This record gives sequence, C-alpha cells and structure tokens, in this order.
Amino acid sequence: MPSYLSESEQGIWSELQSNFELIQTDPKAAKEKFDKISTDLGGKSYMAMYGIASASEQLSLTDSREERNAIQAFRSLVNHGDKVPREIMRPSLSSVVRLLVTSGRVRMAVSTLEKYMPRFAEDEELNLLLADSCTQNDDPAKAISIASKLNQDSTKVKVCLANAHKALWDQNPEELDSLTSAIFILTSVKDKELEVVLLLGDCLLRAGRDEEALVIFSAAVETGLLDSVYQRPTTRTPGLTALPVWKELELPKLELTEEDKVALLEVIYKGLFGEMEGGLIKDGVWGYYKIAVEGVWLDKECEILQSVCSKLKDAGLGVVGETYVSLLYPSSSTHAHTAPSNTLLSVIIPTAGVTTLRIAGNTLELKSDIVAIDPSFQKEYINSEQDVAVVIVTHIPHPEL
Repeated sequence: MPSYLSESEQGIWSELQSNFELIQTDPKAAKEKFDKISTDLGGKSYMAMYGIASASEQLSLTDSREERNAIQAFRSLVNHGDKVPREIMRPSLSSVVRLLVTSGRVRMAVSTLEKYMPRFAEDEELNLLLADSCTQNDDPAKAISIASKLNQDSTKVKVCLANAHKALWDQNPEELDSLTSAIFILTSVKDKELEVVLLLGDCLLRAGRDEEALVIFSAAVETGLLDSVYQRPTTRTPGLTALPVWKELELPKLELTEEDKVALLEVIYKGLFGEMEGGLIKDGVWGYYKIAVEGVWLDKECEILQSVCSKLKDAGLGVVGETYVSLLYPSSSTHAHTAPSNTLLSVIIPTAGVTTLRIAGNTLELKSDIVAIDPSFQKEYINSEQDVAVVIVTHIPHPEL
C-alpha cells in the first residue's frame, strides 16, 4: 500500500486499485466510481481526483469531447500544488501538458509545467517534455537550452535537440547552421529507429542533400523500418493499398463555377481570410487558410465563402482531416514532405493557375481536374508560372477503411 495515501484512502485501497484497473476496460464506469469516492470523502481525496482525471483521459481517446473534461480534471488536481503527493503530481503534470499540447494550447502547457518544475528540477522526463513543448511554442532556443543540460547520450534527448534545431532553422531558413546541427545530432544515434530515420531524412531533404536522404531511407527499407523509400508515414496502418495517385478512384461530384473560383481569389486578395498559415516554404511564398477541421466548418471563413463551402459540404467533403485553401505564389515551391498517417487521402481541387505536383516519381500538372493522392508519399508543390496558383485540399478516408 502506498505510504502517501491518507487514512481514509488507506481504508478503501483495494477499491481504488480495482477502479484504476477498470479504467482500461470501462473508463466511464471507473469515472463514476471515482466520482462517488470523491463525494464520500468530501472532495479531499487526491487519489480519487487522479482517478477521475485518468478515466476522462482514457475516454478522450475515443471521444474528443472528453478532452476538455480531462484537462480540467488534471488542472484542478495540479493546482493543489505541494499538497499533492509527488507520486500523483508527476504523472498528472505529464498528462495535462500532453493534453494541452494536443488541444493546441501549447502556451498554457509550457506555463503549467514551468510553474511546478521547481519541485521536479532533476526529473529528466519532465524536463524533456518541457523542452519539446517549448519547441512547439515557437521557442526552440529555450528548448535547446533546457535539453542541453540533460543526458546527451539519450536518444530521446538527441531527437528533442534535433527538433529544436530544425525549428530554429524554420524561423530563419537562410541560416543552415541549425539544420546542420540537427543532422549532426541525429547521425550520432547508433540504433536509428523510425522516428530518427524520418527526422534525419527530412532534415537532409531540407538541406538540399537529397542523395544522402535517399541512402537513409533505402537503408530503412532494407531493415524493415520502412516499406517504401517514398511512403513514410509516422504512423502506418498495415494492409492498406499504397498508391501515390489514385487514378481510378470515383471521386465525389463537385462542380465549382468560374464565379466560385473568382470569388475565392477575391477573398484571398482582399485579405479577408486573415493570417496565412504554412511552414514548408522552399522558395517564394506558400501558405494555406483552413476552412474546416474534422467536420467542423469555420464560421468566419465559410461566411465569406458561402457558395464554395456549401458545395463542398453537399459533396460530402470536409468530414475528416482538414480542408484548406492552398496558395502558391509565382516562382514558389514547398519542401518535400509526407503526411503522418496513411489512413486519409487528399482530394485536390484546382481553382486558379497551374500547380505542379511531384509525388513519388510522378509529376502532375494541376489545372482543372480533381485529383486524389495519398499524402503519406513524399511530395512537393511547385508554381513555375507567372500567376498565383490556388487549390482547395480536403480529405477522405482511405477506401479500404
């Protein structure tokens, strides 16, 4: 029995144990049981609070609506500060930070962890989590400062440092030193698992060292880490047909008029979308504007683009993944990149100009026809023309799922 339990918790230790085990098979029932224990103990049981939060976290894996409940439950727990036993506080901090990062609240994740880190100053895993969170919070310099004080022989630390150096290069692509540092760090990893292979190959590609990247990917294919030099998802669902371009796939019927396409251009030129996102620029200017995320259509964007959004919805598009308007200026291109999963196909709808798509040895000219590709294959977009190139990118599930 853990020594940090309160007297009342000690009396129901076996019940607490069985409820924690229940989280894995029936988190909803476990949460209800922990709620009752918390009520019975006057809301003063940190174990019950931890159980409620952990059950909500497990529920969030299958119901995204539970994510907010899990975050609130963990935050309520960690806000008790030093009163919470270390054995409960540490995993709670780790969970709430990861949940906050996943939900896009990276700044809050960093501030939460920094607030309570003095108590865990020597904890390498939490320091590593803080460094990774700083990188995602657009502060790679701080991430490097934190990770540089950790065990430099650790592969996890090396990956963290490499990601931070790569992010530093993203902020200033003209300075190759940071990218070179990332490559040097990753090359020093002796037993390269998939995460290291993908990150090292990506850094080499961005540094213009394509042949070296090909050597890394080819070696990974030979050892079974990758199935293909070109298809490189971070998370791969096995058994799915792998085609870079789905030429025979019957696509949703979508008819955008010339008026729709002109209206889209006007919205872009007038700056009505707001700030453009994007970080894969190789040359010139590239970016995108989200209009839907996982079936949720963005109000502001769809209000100014009513006809286009309505037709996409009517065609059954925008239900999974992201739907966005991609903009490539003249004489612009993206770096080669791959999607993290092979479970979705990208449906690309050209609306203006000509976009050249290079994917897994194929070259497509995107002018008017809708195209479906598997974005987990290496691809890059190029605009060699004198006019801006615009496409709408949306997603559909892999046909075999």
